[in-house]
Formats: sequence, C-alpha cells, structure tokens
Amino acid sequence: MKDEEKSKEQILKELIDLRRTVVADGAGDQLKREHSTAEEKYYNLFQSANDAIFIQDLNGTIIDVNNKLLALFGYDRSEIMSVRMADLVNAAEESKYRTALESLVKDGATVFEILLRRKNGESFPAEVSASTFPVNGEKVVQGTVRNISERKRAEEEFRKYRKHLEAFVAQRTDQLEAANKELESFAYSVSHDLRAPLRAMEGFASALLEDYAEKLDETGRDYANRVVSAAQHMDILIQDLLAYSRLSRSALKPNAVSLDSVLGEVMHQLSSDIQKRDAQIRVERPLPEVMGDHATLVQVLSNLLSNAIKFVEPGVKPKVNIRAETLSNKVRLWVEDAGIGIPPEYHARIFRIFERLQGMESYPGTGVGLAIVKKGLERMGGIAGVDSVPGKGSKFWVELRAKGF
Repeated sequence: MKDEEKSKEQILKELIDLRRTVVADGAGDQLKREHSTAEEKYYNLFQSANDAIFIQDLNGTIIDVNNKLLALFGYDRSEIMSVRMADLVNAAEESKYRTALESLVKDGATVFEILLRRKNGESFPAEVSASTFPVNGEKVVQGTVRNISERKRAEEEFRKYRKHLEAFVAQRTDQLEAANKELESFAYSVSHDLRAPLRAMEGFASALLEDYAEKLDETGRDYANRVVSAAQHMDILIQDLLAYSRLSRSALKPNAVSLDSVLGEVMHQLSSDIQKRDAQIRVERPLPEVMGDHATLVQVLSNLLSNAIKFVEPGVKPKVNIRAETLSNKVRLWVEDAGIGIPPEYHARIFRIFERLQGMESYPGTGVGLAIVKKGLERMGGIAGVDSVPGKGSKFWVELRAKGF
C-alpha cells in the first residue's frame, strides 16, 4: 500500500506509535524526519488546524497535542507531555469530567461543556468534542477543545436582555390591561350616560314638533327637526364607535362560518332598507364556508351591503350582486354594486375611520362603517379591498381563509 493511500486511522496509529517511541526515547527532534509523506501531510494538518486538538489514552495520559492547544493552555510541548488531561480541568468540575469520560468510554463519542484551566491558573469555559478509536487493540481518544468564552458572554447578555424584556413586557401588559379596563369603563359610560341625554334631546324635540307644531313658525319647526336629526346622527355615531372599539379589544377565535348563514342574517337586518329602496339583491349560491367569527362577519357584510344600497344616484334603484370565489386556500367574497363609484386615489383612504367622500346632505353616515370592515377583517386574519370607477359602481371584496386552512 502506498503512503498516500493510507487511511486517517492508519496514519494516526503510526503517528501515535511513533509519538510513544519519541517520548520514551527522548527523540522529539527526529519526529518530523521519521514520518512518511502521507504522515507528514496529516501531521501538518493536525498542527495547523484551527481547533485545539489532543490525543490521549483512556487513562488520561496525553499522547499528542497540536500547536493550537499549546497556545490555548499556555504550555510548551515538553511541559504538556507530563500533564494529564484531568490536570487541565477546573477543580470544581472534576466530577463533570469523570462523567463525560465514562460516557465517552460507553458510547464512543461525547460532546460536553466544562471549565478548563490554563497553566497560569486562569479558567475558561470550553466545549469538548471527543471520540474513541482502536489502535493496536487499545482505545485512544481524539478530541477538540473550543474556547466558548465569547459565546458564554453573549448568552449571558442575551439572558439579561431577555429578563429585562420579559419584565418590560409584563409591565406593558399590566398597563395595557389597565388601559383596557379604563376603555371598557369609558365605553360603558358612553353607551349609557352619553346616549341617555341624546335620547332625551331627541324625545323632547320630537314632542315639541308633535304637540306645539302649530305654535312654531317655519324656522322654529326647522330648528326642532335639526335637533332631532343631529341627536339621531350622534346616537348612530356613538354606536358605530362602540362597535369599532369592541372589535379592537375583543379576542376573536376563528371558526368555520357559513357565508350563506351570515348573509341571511344580514339580509334580515337590512330588510326594511332593502324594501324601502326597492333594491335588487342577487346572490350567486352556494357560498362557501370560511374561517372567521360569525358576529364580526355579520358586522362586516352589513356595512358593505348597506353602503351598496345607499351610494347610488338619486332615483336609481340599487342593484347588488354577491358572489364568492376560491383562491387556493382563501375565499374572496365580492359585494358588487352599480352605484356612484369611487375615484382610484380614494380606494385606500375610504377604509380609514371618519373618512367620508360625500356630503351628509346627499348620503348620511358616520364614516366608521368601512373602518369597521377593515378592522374586523384584520382581527380575523383577513383583508379587504375595492375595485371601483366613478360612475360605474364599486366591487368591494373581503378575503378570509377557506374552511380547513
């Protein structure tokens, strides 16, 4: 067999045998000359490796080390050969070393972290990776030592940062919970305390018109009607804001929801508006099931269908088409109308809260409806959008995960 064809184990065997002879005979200066070409190649790689490498027997006696290990521990070659591997372990972790050595003998390989000790007594954390292989019927150990001081420092910094972050998150969570409680209290107050005087204003203004209309001139009746209208509008706005606030705070857990069922509920809620405007609603059934929240989807579709009925030219009967399409693991529901349409530059803006493109005189509303649509879809993990051209109607769409995804 040629030297170049020798295996790593064979070369290492010869190297170990030669090292033992050299140590026994004191012939260290002849080591390199007595290596064959292949042995020299291996030995050169062994000495120039980036990792600190050692070779020992199972008793812990060092057979050979490379230059990197000498530099790591601060020994010269003549000194290291009289040192046992156990002597390089921090005294506090001798039991860990013995346990690792037992595992190595049993399993043939092991990786462990341990505190090692330099010649000057300084300790450092290291990762040791070792494995055994037979030489002349005996097992020897080859291992690498890596100084992991920087990694340990980084881990400690990360641990401190994580602890700080956890404390910060806990503090923010407490603050958020307190803010939510305050918001819930405020919402309750708005819902009851603020709406009560509004209803009183509307009631008294309406009574004034009913009981004293003949005593009021045209201007007086106009003022009273304005009070009723403003109170009604304010009450609707408060309800919309409360609905938006609840969507922002509530925890939604998506379930399989039937769009047919949701749409049926919405059509029932808006039945009076549909009849009043003589709206034509066409639904392309069957509609699929999606992953969402039933009540939130009712809010979303109610706002979309209400807008489709409302935003048409005066004297024009609303025409609405509702359909769905499956896109991979998504379902997109379309609400298409033949209304006044929306300029492209406003397609994103209309989903902002209080965003209105039309005057109250022509198309009454609060500017909260489409914000509820967007917020509701976000809370369910979906999205909403619109395709529209002025004078050619609007095609609003909502997209959610299909059932089972």
